[in-house]
Amino acid sequence: MRSVNLFCRGLDLFATLSGLHTNPQKSQLIISKAASGIRDSLLTTLGFQEGHLPVRYLGLPLISARLSITDCQALLQKIDSRIKGWEGVQLSFAGRVQLIKSVLTSFEVYWAMAFILPKGIIKEMIKRLRTFLWKGTSSSGYPKVAWEAVCRPIEEGGLGIKDILAINRALMSKHLWAVIKQDRTSIWVDWITQVRLRDCSIWTVKENKGAWGWRKMLSLRHPLMAYIHYRVGRGDSMSLWHDPWHPLGPLISRFPRGPQMTRTGLLSTVIKEGQWNWPLITDMECVEITHVLPPISEGPDIISWKSKDGSFNTSRAYDIFHPPGPKVFWSSLLLGPFKIPKNCFILWLAIRRRLSTLDKPWLNHTGGICILCTEGVSETHDHLFFSCSFPAVASLISDSRSHFHGPTVTGNKVFNGRHPDGVENMWLTQHLDRYWHH
Repeated sequence: MRSVNLFCRGLDLFATLSGLHTNPQKSQLIISKAASGIRDSLLTTLGFQEGHLPVRYLGLPLISARLSITDCQALLQKIDSRIKGWEGVQLSFAGRVQLIKSVLTSFEVYWAMAFILPKGIIKEMIKRLRTFLWKGTSSSGYPKVAWEAVCRPIEEGGLGIKDILAINRALMSKHLWAVIKQDRTSIWVDWITQVRLRDCSIWTVKENKGAWGWRKMLSLRHPLMAYIHYRVGRGDSMSLWHDPWHPLGPLISRFPRGPQMTRTGLLSTVIKEGQWNWPLITDMECVEITHVLPPISEGPDIISWKSKDGSFNTSRAYDIFHPPGPKVFWSSLLLGPFKIPKNCFILWLAIRRRLSTLDKPWLNHTGGICILCTEGVSETHDHLFFSCSFPAVASLISDSRSHFHGPTVTGNKVFNGRHPDGVENMWLTQHLDRYWHH
C-alpha cells in the first residue's frame, strides 16, 4: 500500500502543477493475482473502477498473456474495412500493389512494432492481401504467382511487397537491440536488465522462463549475433562469461565448467592497464580462451551494429529474416522513370508465364484452342507471343523476336543478350499491354 499512496501523491502533485485531474469514472485499476488480497483497499484508496485485461491503448491490446487471434480481430477488421472502402473503384493490379504497400502494410507495421504476432494472424493477413491483389473487391480472380515470389524485391523478380513475418521479426529485433545496447533511457530495458538478466545476459538467459512474448523475442537473438560487434575497452560494461565479446561467443556456453572464476564478473577483472591479465588457467579445455583474445581499445566498451554508422538498421534486420535471393537481369524492365506500372505488371506476368492463357489450370480450360488463329493449337504463352498468325499481333511477334528467345523463352531468359534502352523498353511494355487486352 505504501507504493499506492506514493502513486496517489504523484497524481495530486501532477494535478496541482498542470491543472489536469484524473476522472475516477473513466479510470480503471487492473489487479494481478498477487495483489488480490488487498483488492478492496486498492480500489478504495484510488477510487478507480476495477478493470480486466485485455484493454486497449492507442488501438493496441494491453495483455500479459499470449496474444491470441481474438485479440487481433481489430487489426483484421481495419484491413477489411479499408478494402471494403475501395469497392466500386476500378483498380488495376498495379494500383492494388501500391495500396498494399502504402496503406494496408502500415496497419501490420503498427502492430508488428509492439507484439510478436501469432502465426494464425499472419496467415489471415496474408490471405486478405493475396485476395485483394488478385481479386480486388470482387469474388472473381485467381492467384497467378505464389505469395512467396510476390514478396521478393523487384530486383529479385517480385513485386517488392514486404513479408509480414520478416517485418515482425525485424521490428522485434529493435527491442532486443535496445537491451543489448543497454539503453538505460528505457524503463522497460532497465526492468529487463534488473529482473530478467540479473545473473546473465540477453545472450545466455534461458528461453523457457518469462512471458510468452519474452520467450518468443529471445528466439530471435541468435541470428542477430553475427551482425553485432563488441569492441573491448575498459571492460566495465561487458560480462566476462555471458557477453559475446570473444571470437568464440559467450564463454559460459562454450566452457560451462570453465576455470574457477566468478560467473557474474565483468570483463574488467581480466584487464589491467589496457592489457589482458588472465590468471593462470590449468584446465586444458579452457586454455583456448587466451589463444584468440581480441584487441583492447582505449576508452569505454562499444557495442555497435555492423553498419556504416554503427546504429541498428531495420532494413538490414529484415534481410536477416528474409535473406536476399539472386537478382534477375530483367528487373530493369520494371524499374525506371519511363515505366508505366499498369503495363509493367502485365510484362511481369508475361515474363513469369502467368498470364491467363487457356492452358492455365485455374481457368479449367486445359488444352483450350487459340481463338485468334486457325491453326487449331493450344493457347499457350509461347504460341501467343511467338507463333500465332493472327494479323493484329504480327508486328509484335516480329519485333519481339528480336528481343525474346523464341518458343522456349523462360522467366529467366527474356532478352537475347541485351537490355533495351528506356524508350524501347517503354514501347515494349505498352505494346504488350495493348496486345494482351486486344
